[in-house]
Amino acid sequence: MMGRALIQADVDSERARRVIVNLVLAIAAVVFLYPMVQMLVDSFKSNTEIISNPAGLPIDWTLASYADVLSPHRSLLRNLFNSIVIAGSSTALAVLLCAFAGYAFAKFSFPGRDVLFGLLLMTMMVPPEVIVPGQFILFARLGWINTLQAQILPEMTPILGLFLIRQYMLTIPDELIDAARVDGAGQVSIFLRIILPVSSPVLSAYAILHFLHVWNAYLWPTLVATNDAVKPIMVALPELVDPLIGFLPIYGTIMAGCVLATLPLAIVYFIFQDKFMSSVTIGAVK
Repeated sequence: MMGRALIQADVDSERARRVIVNLVLAIAAVVFLYPMVQMLVDSFKSNTEIISNPAGLPIDWTLASYADVLSPHRSLLRNLFNSIVIAGSSTALAVLLCAFAGYAFAKFSFPGRDVLFGLLLMTMMVPPEVIVPGQFILFARLGWINTLQAQILPEMTPILGLFLIRQYMLTIPDELIDAARVDGAGQVSIFLRIILPVSSPVLSAYAILHFLHVWNAYLWPTLVATNDAVKPIMVALPELVDPLIGFLPIYGTIMAGCVLATLPLAIVYFIFQDKFMSSVTIGAVK
């Protein structure tokens, strides 16, 4: 009887623990999802209604805010295209360059390799705001202010990406590379046919992180993109104001723009979701 009582007590304790954990997770999910749900709901309100009814359901459901976003005089579609170009190209270049550098630091021996890698890691401790003035002066002298390349180039060589990819490539067996060399494969062939496919989980995972980082960037694009023609969507949206009053934000249009700006992020995540999750599990196992 005592044994059964102890077993039943353990079962009840486990059930109570699961209920508490599930309850906490449910509350956390509601807290995290509420802003996105409210953003979606507010996008179906008019700019007038959203001021008087900011938190409730729309009284009059309307697509006027989406029509305003997509209207030719807003140029928000151009800003959205700018964000896609900036985030997409910088992500592709960053992943490729970090893969090259990570392979070199992980599998090649050269004088000063560890010292150089340590110095690169030390730059991660420097606040980004510290280097903004110097970067701005550099791009101003190059005549690249109000250009897309001024927003792409600073994001091409992220040290965090180098660190993550290099650490993953260290786990690739050297015997795999030696076998390819015995078969007559050159360095380029080894990198393209062996290293990149084997490293696809970490490359995909970092591609998601980098794309999100560049897409949501605000400080640097605000400084170097003052022309509406080259502004990304995240800089253009907060600047939307009522054309008559001049200073009052048009929140309905802003919410509709935020919904459209979120779609590329969701698409990128779902495309790389399997690779991202596999990288998490592989890292946990290793």
